[in-house]
Parts: sequence; structure tokens; C-alpha cells
Amino acid sequence: MKNNKKMKKQIKNIILGIFLLFLGGIYKTVAQNEKRPNIIFIVTDDQHRNQFNFVKEGLDAEGKPTNLSPNIDQLATEGVIFDNSYVSSSVCTPSRYSIVTGTYASRGIKSSNIKKYEGQTNITWNVHVDEKTNNIAKALQENGYFTGGVGKNHTFKGDNPYKVSLKADPRDPKVKKQMEANQASQVAAYKKMGFDYAGALYKGNLPNQYPVAVEDHNMEWVVDSALSFLNLAAKKKEPFFLYFATTLAHGPDKLGTKYKGNPLATPVGFLDKPLEVMPSRESVTQRISDAELDAEKADILWLDDGIGALLDKLKAINELENTVIFFIDDHGVESGKGSLYEGGIKTVSFVYGPNYINSGVRSKQMVSNIDMVPTALELAGVDPKKAYDIDGVSMLPLLKGSTKEIHESLFFEMGATRAIIKDGYKYLAFKAPASIKAKLEKNGKKATHICDKPGGRGSESPALKFYAKNYFDEDQLYQLENDPFEQSNLYLDASKKAKIKELKTELKKYLKIVPGTFPID
Repeated sequence: MKNNKKMKKQIKNIILGIFLLFLGGIYKTVAQNEKRPNIIFIVTDDQHRNQFNFVKEGLDAEGKPTNLSPNIDQLATEGVIFDNSYVSSSVCTPSRYSIVTGTYASRGIKSSNIKKYEGQTNITWNVHVDEKTNNIAKALQENGYFTGGVGKNHTFKGDNPYKVSLKADPRDPKVKKQMEANQASQVAAYKKMGFDYAGALYKGNLPNQYPVAVEDHNMEWVVDSALSFLNLAAKKKEPFFLYFATTLAHGPDKLGTKYKGNPLATPVGFLDKPLEVMPSRESVTQRISDAELDAEKADILWLDDGIGALLDKLKAINELENTVIFFIDDHGVESGKGSLYEGGIKTVSFVYGPNYINSGVRSKQMVSNIDMVPTALELAGVDPKKAYDIDGVSMLPLLKGSTKEIHESLFFEMGATRAIIKDGYKYLAFKAPASIKAKLEKNGKKATHICDKPGGRGSESPALKFYAKNYFDEDQLYQLENDPFEQSNLYLDASKKAKIKELKTELKKYLKIVPGTFPID
């Protein structure tokens, strides 16, 4: 009797074990077959905050939108908007370095020509990704993604074989051949750094890069290349990653006139005919007029039309619902470009992906451009902690609805300045190397925050003017909620000594892990 009961129990356990193995196999199969999301990074260039309808600066006195940007508006409102979004460095090149690597720009010292002054790393437009630099494209490519990059480069290192004069005639067959060779060199560089596809690349900013005759923005050219990539991606089984970097709204030309450039002009010379891949430029003029908007808003609509063309293609290939889109403006430009004031480091960003993240959410938590890579990797099923050494933190909990902070503090670096934000306070240190200061003062000049050119750069002018009251103070403390425009330096306030000590201690933690030295007492 006892043996029968024992046998029945054994049989029961065997059946249960088989069932659990079968159930586990089902779960495993489901997990293996679950489709990973496509990922797109949209990076815009020098957009002012008043070019976005979902932040207060983009609304008029009555709270009405001042931009015609239906596609960007839809992505933002149906995604997660980050109201406290920052970049760790406040000019194009280092910011883009951090966007694609997930690391601080000073990490690029091995692959770049970053200068050191008395031990300090001087972060400016001198930071580059090379073949050995870990980045989002390479990481996703190694994990089964089809990868592509189009538009403005400014951070991936690639040398042009020809120096083409700014006065050269792109219609000259010899000149055109050289321009095409330079473009091929840029494409080859991208492919060495993790991109399966690359096209319509601008080496950097338009001014001084190409013959003046083709010094025009060409949104259609960039979009056309992105659509070509998506056509290729549609034929593949693996998910895709697209780095879509626009030249808008950077110079040259005033806002509202950039879209009026020559539609045939590109870095490879003149096209044979205009590209018809998005609404016509003529219709931009008409729609802005019909909406009774300022003429300077036309370029934002043109940018939005390009993004709309991408969305239409994603719908056409049945991939929009399976795509997560990260949008970020590369840095602030209102009054602080080239500085670590809010006007330079605070930016606009959001993430869209209805099947993977929450929809219609505004997050108040601090995030940084270094967080994009680890978030994308986690969405792709890659453990960011095992991918490579990343400074950023995944934003996925925030995208899923968490209100718990992912950063206790944020670190910033630019030129001869370093800063920390913690508990609503910012401590900014401006420590120009003594040798640089002495040299400049001898010529009647002062070192500026970027500290790489006597008298500063033109892009620093707004910050020099707007923050003139405290700009040259070596130590600065601001309580951001009460003083968002950073006009009242509290560093000498006796009641803030404990807070200053706390912030300096926090800043020193970051300074220990990044290359170079920086004097904080």
C-alpha cells in the first residue's frame, strides 16, 4: 500500500516536472521570438526652446502654440517628455559624442585632439568617435541590429582626402569628383564605427566646410537617404537602428530663410533635379502664411515635414508601432551656448514608442544625453552594464512610469568649467589655467569659459552678455528654482557653506573618474 502511494507520488512529480519544463519552454520560445524594437535617434541642431509647442517658451501669452510642427507635437504628446533634460557639454561636438557613446566627452581624449592645460582637459569641438570608440551603432550592430546613419556628423572621425576651396565651382568635373571622394570617405568612416549604411553626410557645420555655392541646408537630401535606409531595413529580418541628425536649425542664414536655399545643393555638388520626398518648399511658405505665423517659423515646419516623411515610411513598412524614437536638441542656445549655465546645458528631449513605454507623460526627473545609449540598449535586450563602460543610466524606469529619480546629481564639463546639479542647486567652477590667464591678460584679454581662444568665440557672446553679472567669478552657486536664470551668485552667502561643501564633495566624485585634473578646494 505504501509502495503504491509512493509510486503514485513519483508519477505525479514526473508529470508535474514535464509540465513545468513544457511551460518553461513556451516562455522561453515566446521570449526568443519577441520582436525587439527598432530604435531611431533624432538629433536636431541649435533649436531654440521657442521652437517647441510643448514647452512654455513655444506658447504665446494666451497659451497657444507658436509653431506649425504637427509631427513633432504628436510624437512628444504621445510619448514621454522630459522637462528636466540636460546635456553634459554645451556645444555640438562633445554633446553628440555623449549622445552616441553614453559617456562624458572627456572620455574621448584617447581618440581626439583634446588639449590639456596644466592637467585640465579642455572640452570644446575637439572630441571625436574613432574606430576603437564604443558607441550605440557598434553595440547594436554586434547584437543583431541593422544600423544606419544620415545627416550631420561633427563627431565621427573621418578625414577628407581633398581640401576643396570655398571658392571652388561644384560644377567643375574635377571639383565634383573631389567632393564625391570626400563624401565616400565620410561614409567609409561611419561603416568602420558600426554603421551598416551611411549616406547624405555633412562633415560638420555648413559654413566653411564646402564651396559657398552649395552652402545651403538640404533637408530633402538627408530624408531621401534615411528613406533608402528604411527601404533596405524593410527587407531584413533583424531590427534596425537609425541615427538621424539634421543640420537644422543651425546656421548659416537667418531663421525662416534656410528652407529657401538651393534644393539642388549638397556636399557632393548639385543634384540633377530636386528630390520629391516630402511636402514642397513652396507649400511651407503657404502653410505658414495660412496659419498666420511669423515667417521665421518656416524652417521648423520644414524640419517637421522631414520627420513626417520618416513616420510615413515607417507606417508604410509596418514598423512604426515597433519603433522607439528618441528626440533631442543637441544643446541649449538661448543665452548659454558654450557655458554650463542653464541656457547652454538645458535642452528639449522626449521618447516615443507606444508599445514599449508609457504614453502622454511628462517626467520631472533629471536626465542627461548620456542616458540615451543605456536606455536604447536595455530596450534592445542588451544589458548596458555588460555592454561597455557607460556613464549614463537607463531611463527605462521613467519611460515605464516610475517617478523615482535615476540621478541624485548631474555632472557637466565644458572648457575651463565644471558644474554639478544636486537637490535643486548648481555649483559652477570656472578655473582658467594660470598660464592661459597670464597670456591673455598680457594682451588685455580675459579667459572665457571655453578658454581656447583669446577673447572667446562668437558663440560665447550671448552667455558673456546674459550672465555678465557673475560670469568671471571662479566659484558660483545658484538655487535654480528661485533663480532659474542664474543671476544671483550665492557662493559668498554664509548660510550656504554646508551646501557648498556638499556640492564640492559631489563634484570631486565625478572629477576622480574622468580624465584630467581640475582644481576644487
